[in-house]
Amino acid sequence: MLGRSRSTKRSAYFPIILRFSQWKQQDYAARLATTPEELARFLAPLSTAGVDIFHCSQRRFWEPEFEGSDLNFAGWAKKLTGKTSITVGSVGLTGDFIAAYGGEASKPASLDQLLRMLERGDFDLVAVGRALLQDPLWAQKVHQGRSGELMAFERSAMATLY
Repeated sequence: MLGRSRSTKRSAYFPIILRFSQWKQQDYAARLATTPEELARFLAPLSTAGVDIFHCSQRRFWEPEFEGSDLNFAGWAKKLTGKTSITVGSVGLTGDFIAAYGGEASKPASLDQLLRMLERGDFDLVAVGRALLQDPLWAQKVHQGRSGELMAFERSAMATLY
């Protein structure tokens, strides 16, 4: 069941989505949880309280979250709670977010591994950040198989509004 509005005027249902990160830009080694058990203890009360979807940010979506498993952060959230999960983290790009501040461009990257993980059921949805900031037609190009037209992410994209 989706979260229920606390409005006194009428009862409405809407999804409660929690976005949280397993990394910090000031310390890439920082973790909310260092084991699946710690993550389960973190997620359980949130799930019980009504979070419907866990939006899990990690530095690079393709990196396994815990040793001994190839699941990423969103994969573990889904496995531990049974709830819908969203993955995000350098989707469609080669470089780090923080490197862009130093002027480093991120080139378009293959989406093959992302699609394999999605089809395997590791997570349910994918969020895209920087690639869309650079190219608002990114999703359309990917959908139409026009990967050769995808653009590298440049720092200037952070100051451009479409």
